This record gives sequence, structure tokens and C-alpha cells, in this order.
Amino acid sequence: MIGLGSPGTAPAAVAGDDAEMERRVRSLHARRGQDLYGFAVRMGLSDDDAADAVQDAMLRLWRELISGKELMDLDAWAFRVTYRLAMDRHRLHKRVAGSLGKLLSGTVQIAPDPADSTEADAVWRAVDRLPERQRAAVYLRYRADMAFEQIGLAMGISPVAARSHVSTALARLRRQFGQEELR
Repeated sequence: MIGLGSPGTAPAAVAGDDAEMERRVRSLHARRGQDLYGFAVRMGLSDDDAADAVQDAMLRLWRELISGKELMDLDAWAFRVTYRLAMDRHRLHKRVAGSLGKLLSGTVQIAPDPADSTEADAVWRAVDRLPERQRAAVYLRYRADMAFEQIGLAMGISPVAARSHVSTALARLRRQFGQEELR
């Protein structure tokens, strides 16, 4: 669990506004913690790195709130931070693994026997192989159930660009699966 008190803050100060900030952080974690974790995993992080990214996002939220910054959409903000943490982790792995010629990040885990997996699993494995922005947009749209405006905020792009990433990804998936419509 995240320690939500500030180390150098007097107990009386923690009991006031800090209690409200703690409530907001805990509420976001309760509502979206699993979605954030799943998003981080879909962005290619290992289970441990994904859990760390969610915890780091909650800690960063606490720090933003304690500094007095007003955040308009906490959900979108948390997904954006998680996305950035995942991309930072990938860049770090690329630098470290550059001389070895391979990435060290835990990438997509594919079921050992495709015949044992469901159609939905096959679709999500295909989503895992999409370019990173398309993969993120599809995950936020269909797993986190976010509107295009929220996706845009989370990814640091416009809602129109978010819609475009989802549309392009769906068209690619339709071609891959040979289906006219993919729902």
C-alpha cells in the first residue's frame, strides 16, 4: 500500500486537506487500479513492472495534489502517467539491451496452444502486436471504456487523433481476421 502522508508534515495538517487528497487517490485506485494495471501489461510491462507503474502513478497523483495542482480528469491523468511510465521503461530497456540486440522488457505472452484460447484472446493477442499508439488507444477504448476525449487526455493527443488511432487499429484487425466488422 502507498504511504499517503507527507514525511515532514505536521499531524494536524495531514488530518485536513491531506485527508481529502488521500481519499481522492484511494478512490481512483479502487475504481481504476485494475484497469491501469491491465493497461500497463498491454503496453508490454511485466506483471511486476505494471504493478510498480500503477503504484508510481498513484504516488505521482498524491504529489500533484499535495502541491496544490488541480487535475480536471483524474482517470485520464492516471492513464497518461501510466502510459508515459511504460514508454520510459521501454526506452530504458532499449538503451540497456542495445548492445545485446534485444529488448529485455516482458512482451506479449501468447497462449501455448492457440486452439485452447478463445476468440477474444486471439483478438487481444492481435491488439498486443499493434503499433504502440494504436494498441494504447484500443485498450483505453475497449478495456478501460474511455471516451475519445479521455483517451486524448490520457495519451496527450486530440480526441480526433484518438479516434483515428482506434479506427486505424480496427481496420487493421478486420483485415487480419478477414472480417467486415469486428466488435
